[in-house]
Amino acid sequence: MNINRSERNRVFFLFIIFCLWVLFLGGTLLKTQVLDYSKHVKRVQSQSNRIFTLHPKRGTIYDCSGEILAISVKAKSAFLSNKNKMESRRLFNRVLRSKIRFTGKEKKEIRDRIQRGDKFIWLKRKLSDWEYKKLQQIESTTKGKATLDFLEEYKRIYPQKTTAAHILGGVGIDEQGLYGIEYSLDSTIRGKGCKVKVEKDARQKVFSYQYLDEPVAGRDIYLTIDLSVQFFVEKELKATVEKHKAKSGSVIVMDSRDGAILAMANYPNFNPADVKYISPKLIKNHAVSFIYHPGSTFKIVLASTALEKNICSPQQKFYCCRGVYQVKDRKVYDDHPYDHLSFEDIIIYSSNIGAAKIGEKLGKKRFYTGIKNFGFGTQTGLRLPGEERGIFNSLNRWSGVSAAFLAHGYEISVTPLQMLRAFNVIASAGYLVQPYIVKKIKGVFLKPPEKEKILSPGTVHRMKAIMRQVVEKGTGKSARIEGIPIAAKTGTTKRITRKKKISNIEVRYVSSFGGFFPAKNPRITVFVVIDDPRGQYYGGDVAAPLFKSIAEKLMIYLEIFPELDKKNEIRL
Repeated sequence: MNINRSERNRVFFLFIIFCLWVLFLGGTLLKTQVLDYSKHVKRVQSQSNRIFTLHPKRGTIYDCSGEILAISVKAKSAFLSNKNKMESRRLFNRVLRSKIRFTGKEKKEIRDRIQRGDKFIWLKRKLSDWEYKKLQQIESTTKGKATLDFLEEYKRIYPQKTTAAHILGGVGIDEQGLYGIEYSLDSTIRGKGCKVKVEKDARQKVFSYQYLDEPVAGRDIYLTIDLSVQFFVEKELKATVEKHKAKSGSVIVMDSRDGAILAMANYPNFNPADVKYISPKLIKNHAVSFIYHPGSTFKIVLASTALEKNICSPQQKFYCCRGVYQVKDRKVYDDHPYDHLSFEDIIIYSSNIGAAKIGEKLGKKRFYTGIKNFGFGTQTGLRLPGEERGIFNSLNRWSGVSAAFLAHGYEISVTPLQMLRAFNVIASAGYLVQPYIVKKIKGVFLKPPEKEKILSPGTVHRMKAIMRQVVEKGTGKSARIEGIPIAAKTGTTKRITRKKKISNIEVRYVSSFGGFFPAKNPRITVFVVIDDPRGQYYGGDVAAPLFKSIAEKLMIYLEIFPELDKKNEIRL
């Protein structure tokens, strides 16, 4: 009996233990499956799912005839799932040995993130085909707790390489505009991104994507730039800068009739695809941001204003002091001493002293108003970032010598684009035309560029005749083209720079040349600036030949032919 009772007690005890174990297990399951279900689901999802913001496809940028200048294409981006720091470091070292390019900053950032224990680490984004194949080979042989995987993004491509680089600019790794048109029209070109949920399996391999909202692609942009013109302008500019061992150079080509920019070139240049590896100084667009004294090219503003105000006549004589003119406590010099020159010869032969005397005769107020009418001291309104307004003092800051020195292009600083616009006033029948570079934005109405009449027909006619003679017999003879009447003006500016020692002074020059053709019915206006040429430095020797070579090619490309009268003579 005692034995049976003992066995019954043992069985009962085991039964109680079993029941308690079942209750405990059931409670644990209840807690896990019901009470803590959402908590565990979130933890699992955090390990297997991740939400990314994918950037939309940027709009394509075209030239005026539909040639692609910038386009976004699909590309793979590689990332690490960092579950084990040691394994991740080994994997990254294998990637480095594959010769895939990383900057020192990128290497440090990846190593720091591995060490911090970040679970998701971008390894390399917007891979080239070669890089993707290399990383696929590494990924296929990866073992252990470090996982290499890929996502699909958009990558900006510039098919024309360095052509039009300063106009286009470039984008960052997240497809955000950084420079040029890519920056100034970023909100239009960029579009709207979307969120994507990436699901991974137990080995942390991506097996599906889920788009949580719809991306909106950016708008396409058509520029006024003509790719063919841009290409040969850049080629000729490079040759000139290298020939004269200059620091840099800029050329702008514009349709005289409506202000459309056909080409805007700077040298040295760069590849927009490599902006993150390039110094911002090289990316700077000197055609709109380089500030310099215009020198004798500014005499067209002086002469136009004097004629418009009826202060001078073309044949009026001025005594040019045989090379040196004292203006209060300063002196004005001519490179070649002249005795008496007419108003028009002062411009044709570029006498600084003659210009100074015209400026004094014109007077401060009239001259100031004339300069303002030409748009100096303000931006042109072109849709490019970094455009400078120049430096032009208000009238109350003019001294007793300001009119004389402004007359030959000092006491004012301008940009090449501002000078192009000034020359185009004479080319466009006296209208100050707003230059523009965006021809069309898909789905957006663009207002036509503004223009304002500032010169009378009589002044325009006289200025064209004077500027033609600059090329025919004056300082711009190097730009002369047989059979095509060209109206132009040369410019040479001296820049004095000081080094550490006050006594150590360096003299540098800026050579420039502006003009338009054909002179009677202008089609094209061009402005050239060469900074710091070595050896020859006069605008007529350095910039004028470049103008000529560009003009010759433009005449062929645009089919600009001389008009012949009944006697086979060129008509102006």
